[in-house]
Amino acid sequence: MSEATTSDFLGSLRRAVSNVHLYPKGHPQSDVALDMLTETTGAMAAGYDQVVLSMMDNAFYLDRQLLPQASLEYRDIYRLLHGRGLDSISIVGRPTIGDLAELADFLADEGSDIPADGTIRLNERPYNRSELLKQASMSEIRRSYTASLDFLTGVAESMAEEDGADITDAVWTVEQLLEQVLLQPGSSLLLSTLKTHDEYTFYHSINTCLLALTVGQAIGLTNEQLIELGVGSLLHDLGKIRVPIEVIQYPGRLDDAMWAEIKRHPHEGAQAILAGSGRGQEVAALVALEHHARYDLTGYPAVARRERLHLYSRITAICDVYDALTTRRAYKRAMPPASALKIVIQGAAEGQLDPDLVQVFVSILGIFPAGSLLRLDTGEVAVVVAAGHDGDAMQAAIAVGTDGERIVHPEPFELSVGRVTDLVLPDEVGLDPASLVESAHLDHN
Repeated sequence: MSEATTSDFLGSLRRAVSNVHLYPKGHPQSDVALDMLTETTGAMAAGYDQVVLSMMDNAFYLDRQLLPQASLEYRDIYRLLHGRGLDSISIVGRPTIGDLAELADFLADEGSDIPADGTIRLNERPYNRSELLKQASMSEIRRSYTASLDFLTGVAESMAEEDGADITDAVWTVEQLLEQVLLQPGSSLLLSTLKTHDEYTFYHSINTCLLALTVGQAIGLTNEQLIELGVGSLLHDLGKIRVPIEVIQYPGRLDDAMWAEIKRHPHEGAQAILAGSGRGQEVAALVALEHHARYDLTGYPAVARRERLHLYSRITAICDVYDALTTRRAYKRAMPPASALKIVIQGAAEGQLDPDLVQVFVSILGIFPAGSLLRLDTGEVAVVVAAGHDGDAMQAAIAVGTDGERIVHPEPFELSVGRVTDLVLPDEVGLDPASLVESAHLDHN
C-alpha cells in the first residue's frame, strides 16, 4: 500500500462519480471511468485481504497510515464522502466493478445504500479515533493549509470575472498559518518543503508563505510585521492567474511573446491587489510587483532606483526561488532540496538575492533540508527527517537497505554529513520523500 496508489484511487473515484451525472449507464465514457476505478482500487488493495480508507479531521488514512498529500490534493473528495455521512470505506477481497459502480452511484446521490456483504463496505470503522489521532500531529497546520487553498481559489474566481482581489480574508488566512508556524515550527516547515502534487500556483504560493514566515520569525519580525509579510508572500504570484495556462505550463524554452506574458504577472498581481480592498494591500502589492526585480535591481519589472527592495520582497524572492526549484511540474522533475539550496546560495553570490537573508534561510533549512534523499557510504539510501544546524548531525531514516529493498518502517537516527556520498532523485529509487519523512517524523514522536 502507498499514498500514490491511494491518490490514483481517489482521482478515479472523482471521475467515476462525475460521470454518473454526465452520462447514462452503459455509456462508453462511464465504462472507461469504472474500468479505471476498478484498476486503481485493485492496485491499492493488492496483496491484502482488506484495506480501510478512513476519513477524519480533513485527513485521509489508509489503514492507520496518515496520507498527508492526498488529504490536501483530494479535499473535494473528502468533502463529498463526509457529506454523504462516510467515515470509512473498507475494501474486502478483490473489488468488483459492480460494487464500485454502486459506490459511484451512492456518492453521486443516484443510488441506494451499498450492500453490507459486498466487496465495498461503508462505515465499519475498524480503527477508533485515538488510533488515528496518534498519526495526526500535523492536522492543524494541514487544516490551515487547506483553508489557504480555498481562499486562493476564491480570489482566482474573482479575478477571472475581472474583479479586484479582495484580500480581507488573506489576513485571517495568514493569521492561521502564522499561529501554526509559532506553535509547530518544525511541522509547518516540513509541510512547506515536502510535496508530491502537480498543481502549482496555489500550492507554491502557500509554501512560499510558510517559508517566508519562518524566515521572518528567525530575523525577529513582530507578529504584525509577520502578517504583512505573510499576506505579501501568499499573494506574490496572483498575477499568474491572468497569464494563459498554456504559457505557465509550457515545457520548452519560451519565445519572446510567451516571455512577455510571464513578465506581465508582477504588474497584473499588484494591480489586482490595489483594485481590491483589505488591510495591508499596499505592502502586498509591492511584494507582488518586486519579487522578480532581484536584489541588484537587474530583474523585472524595472523599479525606481533606491537603496534596496522592500524587506518582504527580498524574503519572498528567496522562498519563491527555492520552492519553484523543488516542486515537481508536469514537464520537469523536482530538484533535490540540497541542489536547490546551492542555486539559492549562487543567486546571492551573483547579486540576485539578498546575501544576508540567504544566510538565514540556509541556517533554517540546513545543508541537506528535510526530504533530501542521500546515498550513504554503506550503499543505503537515507531520507533527511530534520536538518542539522551549526555542524550538528541531521536526523535521517534509512529508506533503502544495502540489499536494495525498501524499509517499511524507517527509524530516525543521527547522521553525520561525512557519511553522505551522493544525492539521490526520488524517481531513481521510486520513493516519495513526503510520505517517508512524515512517517518517520510521526513514528519518532
